[in-house]
This record gives sequence, C-alpha cells and structure tokens, in this order.
Amino acid sequence: MEVKKTIPAPFEKGVNFTNWLEYRSAEQINAEMFGYQDFENARKMGCDVIRLPIHFEKICREEEGFAIPQKIWGILDNVADWCEKLQMYIILDFHNDCSADSATPHDVDRILIPVWRQLAGRYKERSEYIVYEIMNEPHAIPIPLWNDIIARVFREIRAIDKKHWIIVGGADWNSTEAMKTLPDFHDDKVIYNFHFYDPHTFTHQGASWCHMQRVMGLPFPYDAEKMPPMPENPTEVEKRCFENYPVNGQLSKVTDCFDQYAQFSRERNAPVFGGEFGCFMTVPNDLRINWYRIVAGLLAERGIARTSWDYYGAFGVFHRKERFVRPQFPQDLNRELLRAMGLNADVE
Repeated sequence: MEVKKTIPAPFEKGVNFTNWLEYRSAEQINAEMFGYQDFENARKMGCDVIRLPIHFEKICREEEGFAIPQKIWGILDNVADWCEKLQMYIILDFHNDCSADSATPHDVDRILIPVWRQLAGRYKERSEYIVYEIMNEPHAIPIPLWNDIIARVFREIRAIDKKHWIIVGGADWNSTEAMKTLPDFHDDKVIYNFHFYDPHTFTHQGASWCHMQRVMGLPFPYDAEKMPPMPENPTEVEKRCFENYPVNGQLSKVTDCFDQYAQFSRERNAPVFGGEFGCFMTVPNDLRINWYRIVAGLLAERGIARTSWDYYGAFGVFHRKERFVRPQFPQDLNRELLRAMGLNADVE
C-alpha cells in the first residue's frame, strides 16, 4: 500500500543541541560550550537543521520586563550567523521546565509575549534559516486555554515578522491529540509540532527519573519470547510497564501515530515536525539502533521533518565513555546509530 506523504517542511532532519541554554541563568551559561565547529560537524553528518532549546524562564527576569540579556543576544546572533553561512536552519525553541512535577503557568503569556516580541524584532530581517518555536511541551494547562494563548502569541509575532516560519505545538507535552485541537492559523508558514518517545516503556527503560531502573531488556517490536522477567517484588510502575507493553510495544501502534501526523498535515495543508524523538542510552545499543531505524524510517517514508533528542547528551549520537566527559567528534560517533537515523556515518 502506498504511504501518503505530508506537506514538506523547509528542512528535513537534524538534532537538538541540548544542555547549553537550558536550566541556567544567563550568568551561569558558558557562551563557548558550542561553537561554529559543532554546527559544521552536524552539517557534515547530514543535518540541515538544529533545534536550540532556550530556557527563557531562567534567563529573563520579570523585574527587568523579561528583557533578553546582551550575553544571550551575543550567543544567538553568532548561531544565526553560523547557520546562515552553513545554509542550515536554526530553530529558536522557547524551552521550559519539563520535570515530572512541573506545570505550565496559566499566565505563561506574560513571558511568551515580551520574549517573542524581542526575538521577532531582532531577526525579522534575517535570512529564512531562522525559525521560531513558540513553546516546548506545555503541560498541566487546560487545552482550550493553551490554544488561546498560542494563538495570541502567534499574532504578536506576525504583527512584527511576516517572513519566518513559526512552529506551534499542542498542550499535554506536545501530544498527538492536543496537536489536533490547535487552531488553524491560516498562515502559509506555520509548522505543527509533535514529540515522539513511544513506546515510552521501551525508550525510557532503565531511566531512574521514570522509576524504571529495573525495567531492562524489553524488545521492540514486542516479542513475547524475548521479554525479560518482571523484577522481583515489582513496584506499581514496573507492573504497569510489563502489563501494558504487549499492546504499547506493537509496531502497528507506532505506525498508526505517524499515519495520523501525515493525515493531519494534509488536512491542514501545513507541514508537521517531530521536534523531539529519542531513545535513552540505558537501552542496549543494538535494541536502541533498531528503534531508531524503525522510527526514522517511518518518518522519512512519510516525508516528516525531525530533530532527534539529542546530540552530546544521554539520548545522543555519540558513544559516551564517562558521564561528565564530552565525547569527541568524529572518533566517538555511534556510526551505526547515525546510519539508522538516515544521517551520514562516514564523516571524518
């Protein structure tokens, strides 16, 4: 059966440059953590887009009118210059607190609007390689409220900048169902965003923050003969993982998600974009590579643009020898993983 394509985005595939402009105040950020060479290396790997998470809620102070500090402007201006030189898209992602007990404030527009007014004002005349992502993974906020907020922020950006692509994502952690409820922006440069880590039990097995340290060795797709035994004296989380996996671990369930994205794209006549997808390094390397081969293949088959989470980090494209030691390019690249993702594994 012929697979139906999506409306194409202006870019195809890339990675997230994480842990740089997140979690810290402007004073704590190391401006030189990433440099031109990192962007050039990603370009050599076949990336035509970088998604840059920026934690403006940590960087900008309310008592200063949420003004973006000059240090951050210096970083963002450099990034824009580098990407224009490399003919590579850069997504400026308003990132946020995504810890398990966090919640998006119901008045989050009080920071979104001033921040996006500043960004749009500064970059409205720059090249098409700059892309705006209004906000990452809003959650614990009513869907109708979020949809109203994102529509207002979108209008604020467009009042200043009518040139650049804008990425919009639904509430409930950029979920599929919430994406479907987003308003039709009636704009020819809007991209609808989703995040994909399914089956979550597989991609996060071994992750301590999910209380899944002892959930290890699950196969994907689900195969009853290859399932590991449930841990002794299982917790409620562990019980749910094993009880639900025969359904959640089916390839058909994953494929159906991508078919829904493609259908939504055609209905809205707009691109869809997998802003995050990934599998944690606690998953055995061969199982992890197989997951990326399947998921990246499904995305590519439907023409869905994507940026994997992440680059140097614990979901990244390198073999990590030590937790706090930055891997080296190109010698530490996980080349089989790059091939599975459809990237260039022969880079030197």
